[in-house]
Amino acid sequence: MNRRSACIGLLAAVNASLALAAQGVARIAGARWNVNGDWTPSIEEIQRHLRNLHGIDPGGLGLEDMLVLHDNSHNRMGRGHGHSKGSKRVTKGYSKA
Repeated sequence: MNRRSACIGLLAAVNASLALAAQGVARIAGARWNVNGDWTPSIEEIQRHLRNLHGIDPGGLGLEDMLVLHDNSHNRMGRGHGHSKGSKRVTKGYSKA
């Protein structure tokens, strides 16, 4: 990646962060989280997940804002909060014997 491409990418990331912050949804530092194993959930799926498992009302938010809220929720509270014990299983297909 050349310097110009890197600068353009950085500017795009900053603009996206500012847009989210202006809407009241700012990403905090931490990992990205999937939604029930799905990295590209539908709007209905993430709304249902936020309401039922995180206790968050996503009303009026777009998909990207809801995904940020989901990531923030996990990163603030720790792994698997509000989820069943089954969601904490090892993700690489190996289990403890």
